[in-house]
Formats: sequence, C-alpha cells, structure tokens
Amino acid sequence: MIDKIFSSPSYDGSKVMMDVAITRQEIFSSNLGNIETPGFKRLELSKDFTKVFAEAMKAGKPGSVQKPSVATDLFSPSQRKDGNNVILQDELLAMNKNGAEYETMVDFINGSMRTLRMAIQGRSQA
Repeated sequence: MIDKIFSSPSYDGSKVMMDVAITRQEIFSSNLGNIETPGFKRLELSKDFTKVFAEAMKAGKPGSVQKPSVATDLFSPSQRKDGNNVILQDELLAMNKNGAEYETMVDFINGSMRTLRMAIQGRSQA
C-alpha cells in the first residue's frame, strides 16, 4: 500500500521536478557567477527535457526520465562587446520563477506526507 503512494506518477513527477529545480538553481548560480567573465556563454537546461517529461507523465512513468542535461546557450546574442550573453534581469526573473516552482513541489510532497501520517495515526493533525 505504501509503495503505491511513493511510486504514483504525481509523486514521482514531483520528485523529478524538484531535482530539475535544483539543477536550474545551479545553472542560474553559474550564470550569475560568470556575469563579468569575458566570452562566457550562459548555461541552460536542454530544450528537449520538457517534452520528454510530459511524455513520461502521460505514460505514467515520470520516474523513468533521466536528469536533464545542461547545454550552453550559443544562440542568444551577446549583450556586451566581450561576448558574454548573460542578462542579469533575465537570470533573476527565471531564478525567482524556479524558486516558486520548487516551493510548489515541496508543498505537494508535504501534503502527501501529512495525508500518509494521518492515515497511519487515524486522526487529523492540529
């Protein structure tokens, strides 16, 4: 019974998306840390990850998705003469959005754990 809770598509999907959010945060940190590095090209998640994850969710097997790969964004135009293509405002906005998505996943998993605890104890938590 408990195995079914921890292997449900929604729970597995939440775990995968939390891992993705952590990877994104590392990418944003790298991009911001290199904002003054001449010639640095910003990093991003591979574009195909969202499509692969959506297909895995439809199939009910999000846990089978491998972590997304990190790619160098070679196609964004450089904003400065030194060739660096990191835009501070864009990175900060994306970082805030990522943080909100991560918190949503944490709230979902916490809710699942509260429900499980309530089922085990046979009463609601105050």
